[in-house]
Amino acid sequence: MSFAEDLEKLADDAVNDWPEFAWSGRLDLAIRDLYLNHLPFPPSWSTELRGDFVADEADMAGQRLTTCFDDAIDLVIDEFGRQNGHLPHPEDASEMIAASRRDSADLLWDGLAYLEDELATVAIHTTGRAPASMTGCSQRLRRGRRTTLRRRPGTG
Repeated sequence: MSFAEDLEKLADDAVNDWPEFAWSGRLDLAIRDLYLNHLPFPPSWSTELRGDFVADEADMAGQRLTTCFDDAIDLVIDEFGRQNGHLPHPEDASEMIAASRRDSADLLWDGLAYLEDELATVAIHTTGRAPASMTGCSQRLRRGRRTTLRRRPGTG
């Protein structure tokens, strides 16, 4: 399937079964699958490194999407009320909220474009380097492997 088809399926599943879709963990799994199937990872990356990268990014994307889905209720109702001077009929409100949530799923489309650019940059900088080389990965990729704690300046 294409990214657009997979994204549409994820949006449909999320909208039709919200909030259970997020609470059950299916949202995070769907985003992980979406990223694993559609991101162009550097060829030198191991399955574990791909999984770690996707887990971090999918978690952040899931949180942003959950916030947008939850906020859609208030935003849609308030917007309608300001424009019309009264609240929408409950059935109309449900349709408007579902449409707003469907539109929110496009955040994943934007996120994929950003991640593709980031991975392309990583691929350029890691070309010809050993997989364990710390000069071949960005600070962002190293942060998950850090074993020492950093102290804030001035905390002693």
